[in-house]
Amino acid sequence: MTRLNQEPKTRWKLFGKKGRAVLAASVIASAIGLGAVTSLTLLPSTAHAQASDQITPEMIEKIENYLAGITTLKAEFVQISSDGGAAEGDLYMERPGKMRFEYNPPAQILLVSTGHDFIYYDKEINAPTYFDIDETPAGIILAENISLTDKVKIVDYRRTAETVRVELVRKSDPGAGSVTLVFTEKPMQLRQWSVKDPTGVETTVTLFNTEEGMQLDPELFKFERIWPNQRN
Repeated sequence: MTRLNQEPKTRWKLFGKKGRAVLAASVIASAIGLGAVTSLTLLPSTAHAQASDQITPEMIEKIENYLAGITTLKAEFVQISSDGGAAEGDLYMERPGKMRFEYNPPAQILLVSTGHDFIYYDKEINAPTYFDIDETPAGIILAENISLTDKVKIVDYRRTAETVRVELVRKSDPGAGSVTLVFTEKPMQLRQWSVKDPTGVETTVTLFNTEEGMQLDPELFKFERIWPNQRN
């Protein structure tokens, strides 16, 4: 089991109830923006990156092999959105197909990928919304067969002394937005992803205290709607 110890420089909180519409609009990105945002430097800016005309086949293979080699992963996450949202919580992932975003209170949001469906659940109004996992950016890293060249296209590749950034669009609909995966290279580890929608709004999820290769409770990836009078 590997572990990366890095604490968020500040703890994030959600303010007020700005957000159900923002949440619903952002769920496809598997990253939801709520509330007010405070400035925070998480990883080196792409402004300091060295752009490459073309990513090498060796780097593509290195990233694909790393992602394919992930069996389980858990981490704390901090999420920020360029339209003024911030949240934090815990992430659990089991490849292929399963992921869970557990948002810290006072957020009443749960995101679960069961292996078939990607579910956005608003606990406050007891309303689940279902998506095909392949329609979400999460589908790229949860796929059984990882490929950065099959259904997606690399449109930008940037490298710093600390990170590797790969921006992807879906070949079937490149105008629908992009996903940027950010890795540390030594050792190779997923640290962040950013999703930019067609309107230019960008949502970034950064991982902290990442662990890989542990056993996770299968119940994490099941979804059951809670009814007011439901008894245990």
